[in-house]
Amino acid sequence: MIKTIFKLVLLIGIHALIFMIGNSVMPFSPGFKELGTSSDPMGLLFLLINSGWACFTIYFIIRHTHYRGRQLFFNLLFIMFFVQCFMTQIETLFFGNAFPVLTKIDIILIMLASLLPLLAVIPLTMKLFITSKEVKDENTGVIKQPFLDIKCMFIRFGIIGVIYLFVYMIFGYFIAWQFEELRIFYTGSSEKLGFFGQLLNNLLTNPVIYPFQIIRGILFSLFIFPLVKMVNKNKTVFITSVGLVYLSTAVLLIIPNVLFPDMVRYGHLIEMTSSMLLFGIIAGNIMWRNKK
Repeated sequence: MIKTIFKLVLLIGIHALIFMIGNSVMPFSPGFKELGTSSDPMGLLFLLINSGWACFTIYFIIRHTHYRGRQLFFNLLFIMFFVQCFMTQIETLFFGNAFPVLTKIDIILIMLASLLPLLAVIPLTMKLFITSKEVKDENTGVIKQPFLDIKCMFIRFGIIGVIYLFVYMIFGYFIAWQFEELRIFYTGSSEKLGFFGQLLNNLLTNPVIYPFQIIRGILFSLFIFPLVKMVNKNKTVFITSVGLVYLSTAVLLIIPNVLFPDMVRYGHLIEMTSSMLLFGIIAGNIMWRNKK
């Protein structure tokens, strides 16, 4: 147990260090660089919490999957990068008007900066927590995979996409939109309409948000799809894996940043933590396929 904790602490430190270095060396636009860095004295602690979540998520999946070697590495990289990095930044791109100093290239560079620690930590976690005996057993054994019906799979993706839209709108309004600072940040006004009034306002002023969020929900299910085969022995473990991955998008908001004022960040942090926890449980139940 002590050895496991020590290894995880080492991984967390490496992840945080590479995350900081990656963000400092990226050739961001002059306007973005001029914003400077956050002066929050708790910033380092919050960064370590984010790194801790990412490292524990990777560790948890590794300990509960039969995948090994390159197959494990590329599947983990695919899941973690596209959920934690890509999915968060395409929403930043969608609400680009709220971030006038941020260019499209900046958004790509932010994703690349988040990719670097994953490239280092995933293989190192595999090295530290997978024994040579496990590798040998994997090379000599054959594990039967569950049969996947393609039509059924796409139906599930569509259902999850629609569910995500409802979760997004409900938690977005009843949690995030209750913060006055957040309303001002996105609309320039502190006015708060009722729930259905806000839905109608979205339909009149920004109707594309509805299909966009459905597509995001479908992508969320697509990007955790490798877990269906990777973690297929226990439903609770599978749903926990999905939840850990999805919540990484929320934990990322714990880090102070120059784009979000603190109250806006807090509003999104509470909204994302609660909504992605619920969404992870729902999506995990829908995506679960017992190999029997």
